[in-house]
Amino acid sequence: MRNLYLYLLILLPLFCISCYDDKGNYDYHALNQAEVAGIDSMYTAIFMEKLVITPTIQSEDKERVYDYIWMCYDKNDFRKSIDTLSLEKDLDYTVSLSLSSYQLIFAYRDRETEITKYVYSSLSVESQNSRGWYVLKEKEGGTDLDFFWKGKENTDLLQQTQGKMLTGKPRSLGFVGNYTWANEEEDKVETGNQCLLLASEGDVSLVRISDMKQLGDFNSLFFENAPTVAPQKWYEGSEESGFINDGYLYTYSGYDDAFGLNKLSYPKEGDYKLSSVFTKNGTMSPLLFDLKSGQFCTSARNVTSLSYFKNDENSAYSLAYPDMEPIYAGFLDEGMWEGGKGYVVMNNKKDGSRAIFYFDLKCLVNFENDYLKNRITDIQTVEAGSKLAAASCFGMHRKDQMLYFGVNDKLYYYDLVNKKEQEVVRDNGSLAIPSGENIVLIKHWIFDYTDYMDETITDKINKLAVATSDGNNYKLYLFEITANKLKDNPEVYNGTGIPSEVMYMSPYMNNVYMCY
Repeated sequence: MRNLYLYLLILLPLFCISCYDDKGNYDYHALNQAEVAGIDSMYTAIFMEKLVITPTIQSEDKERVYDYIWMCYDKNDFRKSIDTLSLEKDLDYTVSLSLSSYQLIFAYRDRETEITKYVYSSLSVESQNSRGWYVLKEKEGGTDLDFFWKGKENTDLLQQTQGKMLTGKPRSLGFVGNYTWANEEEDKVETGNQCLLLASEGDVSLVRISDMKQLGDFNSLFFENAPTVAPQKWYEGSEESGFINDGYLYTYSGYDDAFGLNKLSYPKEGDYKLSSVFTKNGTMSPLLFDLKSGQFCTSARNVTSLSYFKNDENSAYSLAYPDMEPIYAGFLDEGMWEGGKGYVVMNNKKDGSRAIFYFDLKCLVNFENDYLKNRITDIQTVEAGSKLAAASCFGMHRKDQMLYFGVNDKLYYYDLVNKKEQEVVRDNGSLAIPSGENIVLIKHWIFDYTDYMDETITDKINKLAVATSDGNNYKLYLFEITANKLKDNPEVYNGTGIPSEVMYMSPYMNNVYMCY
């Protein structure tokens, strides 16, 4: 496979309509009519497996001779650099393209008329692990990864592929959409690797989704002088991606180069200690909390220090909350390029009481007038005797102002508008979670992809993931949501250990779809 950035210059002698000398006497002749059969409008190919396409050119003149070329480009690559797959009529190609969505092009040139025609198809490159649900989990004091999709259960992936789990309990399950890896064994640089970034108390593993190969660890994230190993959270963003380690924030931007060539260096400047609890969508800056100052803050690309919010005439609440710390943060998704509404459950370190902080997250969108202004719009005290006061885990409904939470085997939601809590049941009136199971994880995942060049190509997920565990074994429930209830007959998967995070992965995933 060859990358052809100037492919038009290379192909110009082959694929063009010739200019004839103008001798003043024109000799017109009927052109050969040819059509192509045997090429579909859409293909799904599995990484490192064969893609075979055998077109038939139906020509008026059976003696015609043609030149051929199969090409493609990644629809997510703004450079639209061309890959040449074959110069034969029949495509017989072992798919080594990165996991992504491609425009596939078959071109054939009539040697006599020098006319070139093109046939376009959509190509999705996937792997056995590129579409489904990943669960980061604690098992026997270490960290491992499970994968589920349509009845398929593939558990303990790190133990299977790398021979060992990560050291210590899980800390973060993140996504790196475009990692560049120096393959020293084959002396080449491989670009466009989609990876999971798994972080535990004791290490990090960058795992390529296509084949579960480890491409990096904690030290490989940094240019040099890697800090103390104390991973907290990783997030991917359209403007800037970040890694919280030992309370400090390290960042990089894809504008500068793909991660792998571009690495982490120095942390954002300042005297601070960041909480692991934060929220963001793929495009806005993160909502962070500094435990030292007790203030909410954020990080912006090309700014060397953290950015703290400032009061103005529209600010209604204090900037600092030194006696409190966040235990959950989520947001209402009002659009990819919008901040939406944010909600942070805060715990009082002195007496254990709780409060919900309401935010207008336009304060995190750099083209809004409210950017970096204090936009806490409400602080709702949680009543001591309420179910919410005893909640052990939380999850935000991304489209309705509902905060899910779990208490033992009961699933509830808190109506953030009417300030009321209610148990969640299935639409047939039965319990959301079977009696006796202990809820340890809640996550509402929405993924809504449509190919802008072919609207028939979509990937849409709207599921509430709820995991229960007894410490040794767990169940993952994937519910469809209807109003404030859950549809009956969820998908149910089984694993060992205690889940800590869940992520839906799609072959069409990129950083603008990642929500934290």
